[in-house]
Amino acid sequence: LGEPLPAGAPLDPLVSLFLRREQRQQRRERDSGLAQRLRRFLRRKFFLFRRSALMTLIALRNLALGRPAPERLAQEVAFASWRGEEEEEARPESHGGAPRGPEL
Repeated sequence: LGEPLPAGAPLDPLVSLFLRREQRQQRRERDSGLAQRLRRFLRRKFFLFRRSALMTLIALRNLALGRPAPERLAQEVAFASWRGEEEEEARPESHGGAPRGPEL
């Protein structure tokens, strides 16, 4: 990771796809305007704060009431970790609008 491959070593197709996607993402972030950078920054911070708050509430509830079934706990952690990537990749970058939450 982070080191160039030796000369003549073939790239794995999955690795090359990942590298192209990462380069495209970095180029898009570098070429974006101030408004989009600010929006992306605020979106990241919102989901970080959201996950922190939900995980704290889950932990406090577990301390007070005991741990729920592992399936329910896994669902709650998945909900807390949700970042809206499904809609983010489905819609173009120029399209506005607030992301919807997951259906429960």
